[in-house]
Amino acid sequence: MWNMDYVIPSLLVLAVLLIFYFARPRLPNQLNRAFLFLLVSDIATIVTDFLATCADNAYHSLPLWLVSVLNLLFFLAYILRSFLFLRFTAVLVKLDRVGFTWPKALSYFILLVCEAIVVTSPLTGAVYTVDAMGYHRGPLYVILALSSFAFLLLGISLLFRFRKSIRKSALISAMAYHAILIAGNVLRILFPQYLVMNVFCLLAILVIYLAFENPDLYITDRGPAFNTRAFTDWLDDPQHRKDSRILGFAIRNYNDERSMYGGIQMDEGLGLIIAWLKKQFPDLLLFYLRGGNFCVAGAEDTEWEQVRKKILERFQAPWQAESVDLNLSATCVEIRLADRTDSPDRIVNTLIYALDQARDSADIEQTLMSEETLRQIDRQIEIKRYLDTALEHNTVEVFLQPIVDSHTQQIVAAEALARLRNDRGELIPPGLFIPMAEKHGSINLLGEQVMRKVCAFIRDCDVLGMGLRWINVNLSPIQCMHSNLPDLFSSILTEYGVSANQIHLEITEESMINYSEQEKQIESLRQFGFQLALDDYGSGFSNLHQVKKIAFSNIKLDMKIVWDYIHDRDALLPSLVHAFRQMGFSITAEGIETQEMAEAMAEIGCDYLQGYVFSKPLPVDNFTKILQPAALRAWPADRCC
Repeated sequence: MWNMDYVIPSLLVLAVLLIFYFARPRLPNQLNRAFLFLLVSDIATIVTDFLATCADNAYHSLPLWLVSVLNLLFFLAYILRSFLFLRFTAVLVKLDRVGFTWPKALSYFILLVCEAIVVTSPLTGAVYTVDAMGYHRGPLYVILALSSFAFLLLGISLLFRFRKSIRKSALISAMAYHAILIAGNVLRILFPQYLVMNVFCLLAILVIYLAFENPDLYITDRGPAFNTRAFTDWLDDPQHRKDSRILGFAIRNYNDERSMYGGIQMDEGLGLIIAWLKKQFPDLLLFYLRGGNFCVAGAEDTEWEQVRKKILERFQAPWQAESVDLNLSATCVEIRLADRTDSPDRIVNTLIYALDQARDSADIEQTLMSEETLRQIDRQIEIKRYLDTALEHNTVEVFLQPIVDSHTQQIVAAEALARLRNDRGELIPPGLFIPMAEKHGSINLLGEQVMRKVCAFIRDCDVLGMGLRWINVNLSPIQCMHSNLPDLFSSILTEYGVSANQIHLEITEESMINYSEQEKQIESLRQFGFQLALDDYGSGFSNLHQVKKIAFSNIKLDMKIVWDYIHDRDALLPSLVHAFRQMGFSITAEGIETQEMAEAMAEIGCDYLQGYVFSKPLPVDNFTKILQPAALRAWPADRCC
């Protein structure tokens, strides 16, 4: 006789799981399907186990063929359940996509052999027999335990083989449910009179549900929409790449709108948007990607133009929250997944980056992203990755470009320039990564690392002995807004034992637009002993009053007005240079590319010259070579790097 005390409670728990699974939104991906098959197979195994046990206990009152069939169904379901636990693990480690095929082939071989032995048992008696004396185990009854252990060992081998390709938490959870199943099989062998294996299978399924299938892991707290993790997992299914398209849309000025309406009202508005989208597009998957970014996904043959128009038209009317009407606007972008072969994380980053760009665009009605646009976005994301990695490992390089005396054409100073390399060691233009650092909030760290490396260069090299009086370090407008910038730079000087007069800080004209907000920091920098140079004068809206008020030590003429003067030598630039010199400023002319330009700028009164005719920006080691005393003279451009 078998003890069936655990059967009914296990069935009830599984029934609750099944109902809850279908009652909540769920992703149509391989992992969810694998879990559903496993859940159904476990219910089928418990039901057939219960019925077969009841039939075995009452074999004398039932047709023998019925008792035999019920036992046959149980054995088939039992082996299939063990196989489906392995199948779930295989989907978890993405076995189908890595070309690692022998475990799959072996698992199907074990399944087919075991099921064939079971199916033929009514004739051979290999696993069981049913006769007038009742139910009897056959010589190959042990095949149940052996097949289960075989599938578990295969599953553990897959987890070990692909342990680096899945999240640590997922690996721990997967190992946990394998340990539970092994314990269940051992107890089943030790205590065969108890139907305890079903309880351990239930515990394993609960671990799987909590770790991988819990709907709360994939549903945003803003409403019945999937979150970013769900979007990434959905994209990870290759089937969705073949014939799907995603339409992303973003609330314009989301942070400003959230500040204006308040967090509670804005969250209520997000819930209204999600509810409207679910009602209008029930056949599309809906994702909320945080920060006012949404995404709907569906088949390529969906009428996407109508979807886009309907969404934008709805945003022309207010969203009526309980306490306020939210007047919001949105912009859309579309991406064909068939065009994307990169990782899910990269697709998500591409979409969010595209939405960020669309927010700033004057064109509200964005359309399908072209391949060229997607490549540009990919390039920007790649550069950001290089930048983040370089800042994290402090591998941003400093190049130095000489500044020469206009009369002797000897090096007297240098400008420090940040440089970034890609994975192939190629330099990335600063015009690409500097704006990105400013946009994403890493410009302050970039500026700090450059300042430290410049101070280390001054400390470690006898720059004064080689004729170098100072080094210019650039400040971006964002850095100028940083309240503790003077204290930070002063502490760096102290740390490296460098005098403030050896560092000149270059501030662009663009920075002067918001001078009232930066006046305190700039004045503090001057009090700490830093000299200030106005960079790119003539490239923007020059304000002579502010130039005089700040008392820069040096004015750097933008290369464009230098080139304009060379091509059309009017009296404007000489008069401007003369006026600056009368006011006590020294003058540096940038963009000097020929000896003729150098002589012309010296002739109108410029004190210093900078440009490719003397040298391109050089790595520090190369720069020190041209600082040797014998080299302190003009040299041809072919000596540039």
